[in-house]
Amino acid sequence: MDSAESPKKSFRILVTSMQDALLNVQARMLDEVKDWPTQPGVYIMRDSAKRILYVGKAKSLRTRVRSYFMNPTALTPKTRILVSRVAAVEFTVTQTELEALLLECNLIKQHRPRYNIRLKDDKNFPYVVLDFTHPFPQFRVTRRVVADPKLNYFGPFSGGIRDISRFLLKTFQIRDCSDAKFKGRSRPCMNYEIGTCTAPCVSLVSEEDYSKQVREASLFLKGKKHDLIQALKTEMYDASEATQYETAKRLRDKIGAIERLTQKQNAVLIDKLRDIDVVGCFVAEHEIQWVVLFIRGGFLTGRRAERVKITLNPEESVNAFLEQFYSVSLIPDEVWLMDDFDERENLSELLSQQAEKSVRIQVKRGEKALRLLGTAHENARLLFHESTKKPMSATEELQRALSLTDLPTTIEGIDVSNFQGTSPAVALVHFSDERPLKSRYRLYYPKTVVGANDFAMIHEIVTRRFSKPDPPPPELLMIDGGKGQLAAAVRALQEVGANIPVCSLAKARTESAFTRKEVKRSEERIFIPNRKNPIVLRQGNPALALLQRVRDEAHRFSVISHQRRRGKWSNEGSPLEAIEGVGEKTKEKLLKTFGSVEAIRAAGVEGLVKCGLSEKLAERVLERLTATPDES
Repeated sequence: MDSAESPKKSFRILVTSMQDALLNVQARMLDEVKDWPTQPGVYIMRDSAKRILYVGKAKSLRTRVRSYFMNPTALTPKTRILVSRVAAVEFTVTQTELEALLLECNLIKQHRPRYNIRLKDDKNFPYVVLDFTHPFPQFRVTRRVVADPKLNYFGPFSGGIRDISRFLLKTFQIRDCSDAKFKGRSRPCMNYEIGTCTAPCVSLVSEEDYSKQVREASLFLKGKKHDLIQALKTEMYDASEATQYETAKRLRDKIGAIERLTQKQNAVLIDKLRDIDVVGCFVAEHEIQWVVLFIRGGFLTGRRAERVKITLNPEESVNAFLEQFYSVSLIPDEVWLMDDFDERENLSELLSQQAEKSVRIQVKRGEKALRLLGTAHENARLLFHESTKKPMSATEELQRALSLTDLPTTIEGIDVSNFQGTSPAVALVHFSDERPLKSRYRLYYPKTVVGANDFAMIHEIVTRRFSKPDPPPPELLMIDGGKGQLAAAVRALQEVGANIPVCSLAKARTESAFTRKEVKRSEERIFIPNRKNPIVLRQGNPALALLQRVRDEAHRFSVISHQRRRGKWSNEGSPLEAIEGVGEKTKEKLLKTFGSVEAIRAAGVEGLVKCGLSEKLAERVLERLTATPDES
C-alpha cells in the first residue's frame, strides 16, 4: 500500500511546488507589467540563467503579457510550465503590428527559443536558377535563394533534379560553367562536343541566338510548355520551307523531347500559371505535422514536410510556421490555406516586402482548391502516423540516459588542443536539433593559463563563455574528458551562476601487454555531476552516437585551429627563414614534403634536388641547417 501511494504523493508534491512557483511569478510579474505601454511590440521571456524562453508579439504589450499571469489555471499545461520558469520579461515597442511581426520573426531566427516553433530541417530544396549577371546567362542548380532581380529561380524540386538538369542542358544547350572558366576559354569544352552547350565562350553563337535559347528555357521552367511547343513548331516549319533541313530536324527533336517529358507529368491540376504553395496540416496532442505542396505552372512539382511542437498558443502555430518556412524557402505568388488566422493580412504584407512582389495568402473554397488542400491534409495525416512508428530520437534517448529535465535540443561541446603547452586552442561547437550549427562555433585562446593545464583552460573558457547572456546558453554542455575536466567546468558554471546541465565524455581505455593475445577495450564513459560511477551506454546507442559526434566535431575544429596556429608559430622562428634563396613558397614546400627541419637535414642533397631545389641551393640549405640545431 505504501509503495502504491509513494508515486502519487511525489506527483502531488510536484504539482504543489509548480503552483507555488506560478503564484510567486504571478504576483511579481503583474506588478511589473501594470506600467507597460499599450502600443504594439515584441516581448521576450527569460529564465533565471537569462536564456530566452519565448519571443512573442502583441497588439497591446500590457494586455498580452498580463494574460499570462492573470489566471494561471486557465493556461495550457505547456504554458504553465513556461510561466513558472520566467524570471524576467523584456519588451520592444514598434510603430505598427507589421514591424512587430518582422522583429519577432528575426528574433526567433536569431535565438531559436525553446518554446517557439523551430523547424528541424532548415535546408532548402534545390532550385534551378538562370543567372543574368553575365551577357550570356548561366544555368545552375542551387539550394540557396538570394534576393537579386538578375537571378531567376524556378522550383523548388523535391526530387529528380539531376534528370531535370540533364534535360535542360541537352535540350536548351545553356552553359553551366562558372564565369571564371567562361572567361578563360580559348577553345570549346567537352560540353560543346557532346551537344549540351553552344560554346558562347568562344563566340560560336551570337548573343541574340543565345538569348533565344534562354527565353525557351524560361518558358519551359515557367510551365508554359504549350506556348513553347507552338513557337518551336512555327520555327520548324519556317526552317523546312527555307530548305534548312538540319535546323528543322534539331527543332523537331527538341519538340519531341519536351512533349515526352510533359506526358510523364500528371494532368494539369489548376489553370493558373502562378507559383502556388498549398499548405495542409495534421494536429496531434503535442505536435503538428505540416505538408506544403508546390504547384508550379499548374503541375505538382514536389512537397515538403515539417513536424513541429505545438506553441503556447495553438492558434498562432500557422503564422509562426509560415514565418519560419518562408525565411528559408522561395516565396510563391500565392499561399493556399484551409482555415483563416488573425495575422494573415500582416503576414501577406511582410512576405510581399521580402519577395518584392505581390504575395497573397488565401483561404480557398473552390472545388479544385479544396481537392488540393484535402490532398495536403491527408499527406500530413499519413506522414504523422508513419513517423510515430519510428524509434526514440537521439535527444530523447539522451534526456532519458542523463535524467535531464528538458530535452537537450541544443548542445555545445568543448575540446582543448595543445602541444606540450604551446599554442593552446579551445574549440566550442554548437549542435541544434542534432545538427551542427557552424555560425555558433567559437575558438578561444586561453589568456590566464601557462603551460599544459587542460583543467585550468576549461575553467577559463567556460567562465568566459557563460559570463555573458548572449549568445544564449545551450540545454546541455559536453566536455571532452573525464572527471577532472567535468569538475573544472562545473566549478566555472557555479562561479558565474549559470544553471546548465553538463556532462563529460571520456574516450574508451585500451589495455594490452606483450603477454596477452587479446587487447581489452572498455566502453566510452559519460560522467555527470554528483555521481561517482560513469554512465556506460552500449555501442550504437543514439544518445552515445550524438555525444560522440559532438565530441569528434569539437576535436576536429580544435585540432585544425591549433595546427594552423602552431604552424604559424613554428614557422616564425624556422632556420629556413635566414637562408638566401629560400623564399616563402620554397620553405612551405620543404616543410610540407619532409615534415620537419630534422627530416630536411636527413634528406641530403639528392633528396632536396628531387624536391625541386637546384644543387647549389640544396648544398647551401644543408650547410646552414647543419650549423643550426633543430628548432622544430
